[in-house]
Amino acid sequence: MTRFIYTLFLLFYFSSELLGCRIWAVISKSGYSLNLTNQQELNFVNSQLDALFDQSQYNQDGWAVIRYGLNQDNVNDSVFRSTLPANQDSLNYWFVMNGIFNQPEQNIAIAHIRTATSGASAIPNPHPWVFESDRTYSFVHNGGASKEVLYDLITNNGLDDSWLEQHPPQTFGNGDWRDAGWNSVVDSELIMLLIMKQIYISGDVLIGLELAVSLMIEAGISPYMLNWIFSDSESLYIYGGNNGLKYNESESFFSVMSSPPASSSPVNWVSIGTGELVIITKEEIINHQEFGGAVQNNDSDVIISQNPELYSAYPNPFNGQVVIPFKVPKNNETMISVFNISGHSVYDKYLSSKEKETGKIIWKPNTNKDYLLPSGVYIIKMFSGYNTKTSKIMFIK
Repeated sequence: MTRFIYTLFLLFYFSSELLGCRIWAVISKSGYSLNLTNQQELNFVNSQLDALFDQSQYNQDGWAVIRYGLNQDNVNDSVFRSTLPANQDSLNYWFVMNGIFNQPEQNIAIAHIRTATSGASAIPNPHPWVFESDRTYSFVHNGGASKEVLYDLITNNGLDDSWLEQHPPQTFGNGDWRDAGWNSVVDSELIMLLIMKQIYISGDVLIGLELAVSLMIEAGISPYMLNWIFSDSESLYIYGGNNGLKYNESESFFSVMSSPPASSSPVNWVSIGTGELVIITKEEIINHQEFGGAVQNNDSDVIISQNPELYSAYPNPFNGQVVIPFKVPKNNETMISVFNISGHSVYDKYLSSKEKETGKIIWKPNTNKDYLLPSGVYIIKMFSGYNTKTSKIMFIK
């Protein structure tokens, strides 16, 4: 019986390994481009491309790559997408991928080979997802998450779908996303839309990423299902679950892969731990442990949330109302208070479970016509568990 269970475990482990999407990325170091001339460096990157190509036999839903630094007028010219798996599209695969390393202006490339587990299939691989704003953001993902949960996180439990109205998820010609097209929406795009909303709200990439990760973990999405690479056109942000992604440093570039080539041994590939964010810039590697409040409990596989955070309120200064964003463990009793410059409380709010999940509240100072607050500086304090967090806001009537 024990042997039978062990056999089932091996079958599950290796089948899940074979069926997962594959991710690869590279970023050149400062002073270098991806126009490689060193033969040892070329051999190393070719071993990675060979491995990705071979792995595509298990990923039959297309491949795609985005290249940064091409100076193209249209971002779509920097993305190549195929409906075919790479091993059935070898001419395009090798032409495009080898081309990354012989053009001096290219500095970042991110590729994805897909096994469709959510949304439409039989389409050109929609990864990397691309979001055009002040710059070109991109996102690739391996894992899965409930689209309904992600919808609730993006829309504040259905109360505000304006972000999705402005940035509708793709349905690939299968109808409106609010109706029949919902079945064709891919969970990975919803994750990126959640991330981009939080970046827009916070005005900062790192804070936005942490807010998005925190919201997903609080909603019950496991970090094990959130292996992804995000780019803001300048750096790579890599989030891992259960060692699902690994990175490496060579003389002129950094590499990231979900399944590095065995032939690269004794090259040292470093695994990204559960709940860890790794930022790779052109100059350095920065590690953030327990990112977004995700930590591994030593006694079990339970993911718990820690470290409450009070983020910068916006807009600031403000007039009619101000949004106060935060991250708190769902089991912590939490109160947010606002004090005037004399230290007197003018607002107290105990957070409900729903507000903790949403990650923000809205304060409207002068809704009580009998007690109008004057313009000036106010102090926000959040009391959560044993922690107190503080920030300042300016009210202008």
